[in-house]
Formats: sequence, C-alpha cells, structure tokens
Amino acid sequence: MADLSDITLYLEGAITAAVYPNGTGQPSVAAMDVRIMEGWPIPDQLDRDMNGTTLSGTPAVPVPRLNGPVSNISIYPMHGSNSQVYQIQDHTFTISQPAFGLAVSVVNGVINVSGTPNAGEYLTVIADRAYAYSASGGSASAVIASLAASFSANYSGVGSTASTLTVPAAFSLVVRQGGIGVLGKVLHRQQQSIMVSVWSPNYRARTLLAAAIDVALKAKIVATMPDTSQALIVYNRTNVTDDRQMTTIYRRDLIYDVEYATVQQFPGYVITTVNESIANYDNSAIVPAIT
Repeated sequence: MADLSDITLYLEGAITAAVYPNGTGQPSVAAMDVRIMEGWPIPDQLDRDMNGTTLSGTPAVPVPRLNGPVSNISIYPMHGSNSQVYQIQDHTFTISQPAFGLAVSVVNGVINVSGTPNAGEYLTVIADRAYAYSASGGSASAVIASLAASFSANYSGVGSTASTLTVPAAFSLVVRQGGIGVLGKVLHRQQQSIMVSVWSPNYRARTLLAAAIDVALKAKIVATMPDTSQALIVYNRTNVTDDRQMTTIYRRDLIYDVEYATVQQFPGYVITTVNESIANYDNSAIVPAIT
C-alpha cells in the first residue's frame, strides 16, 4: 500500500535531484552543502548548520565545518490538513505479473520443458479437452514426473525423460503456464498537505534552492508509488519568513497538496483451466469438458 512515508520518501528523492542536478558528489544549485530530511529540523542542529559550526569534544565546543554553512530542507506533513477527496469505485488491477522460469514447447506430441521454475510456478497440460493435470515442483524434471504420473491413469504408453513428456494416444495437447502475481485494489484515497521548508543562512541560497525545488515538483505532478498507484502533487501556496534574520536563518515554505491511495495487495493466480458441463437438450446426459 502507499503510505504517507512513501510520499515523503518520493519528495525527498525528487528534491535531492533538483538540488543536486549533477549528483550529490557535485555542488548544489546554491553552491553550498544542503541537508535534506523527512521531518522537522532539530533547532540546535539547524543553528549550527546556519553558522557553519558543529559540536565535538567534551565539553562540546563549536568548531568550523569543513564545508562552511549548510542549508536545510525539511519535508513535513502538516497537522490537521486532511480533506475529503472523491472516492473512485473499487476495482482490481495488476501490480506485478508472475515471473516464469520454465520454457515450454510442444512438438509432434512431445512436451519439452527446460529451465528452473520460480516459486509458485506450475504447468497445466490439457489432453483431448477431456483431461487436465497441473503440477509444480522445484525443477523441470520434478514437474514432468508429476505430470507423467497423472496422465498414466488415463493414457497408456506415457513416456518421460528429465526434460520431455510424451502422451502418444492424445489427439491434442495444450500446455499452459501458471504462476502467482500481485493484485491490488484501491480501498481509499486521501489528501495530505506537505510543507517543504528551505532554511538557508542567506537570501540568495534560499532563493536558488526554493526555485529549483518548485520547478521540479511542478514539472511532474503525477508520481508513481511503489505499489504502482498514482499520487497527485498540486502546489498550494508559499510562505516566506524573514523574522529570524538576526539568527541568520532565511526560510521559505512551499506547500503542496498530495492526493494518494491506500491499496490492498493480495496474490493473484493465473487461470490455466476451466471445467464446464455440456448438457443434452433433454438433460438426459451431462458431458464434462475442459477449456
């Protein structure tokens, strides 16, 4: 499911890319070190970062930082900012498809199987639309051995090797691969206001950092979460705070409304066979069929 922490983690990554467009090993857009964090800054740490000092030794003594002052960028979900959003109709969607490790082919009535099955993978063989058998195992040979044992009950002369299965009396053979994927259903959508605050030791650094962040977040307002659901990030407003100039802290708040989904995840199995019953017009007999 998409959690609020997934949203703040996404914002942290997007902001880091905006502040350090050439990577964190290169200078930031403000030509100074920048601390990017989820949560609210610690006041003592913030003061030291603005002054370019840190604490070391016993007792703690301020000493110059190697890289000078450090701007801070905090990502903080605002209190009491939730609002009701339109709830879409629940529907199930695929988060991830099953992965297959086996390679299967049918040539002249001989089923060829190779590779190593993944966890939960299975094969279903349908013969003459009358018999269907499914098997799983830790290896291709184990899957074939299980299928051979099942078919022997209805077909004579069934033969198998470590990689092949032969059903000589069958008129038609259909092989289907199955596995376990991940499905999801949207249970609820919610909106949360998140404040991205830029704390800098001077006006110029604050302007450069805030501008880079605002452009980056407005350039991509739809974000994909780890569960493949979509989050909508919409700009709300900007607050500028200059009342802490005496402590050399210049602050700008960029506030965004983020709408995201709560997604329930559950396993989904590939359907490889369906049983049907075909009844005569007078209901005198029922003929089973497999598709």
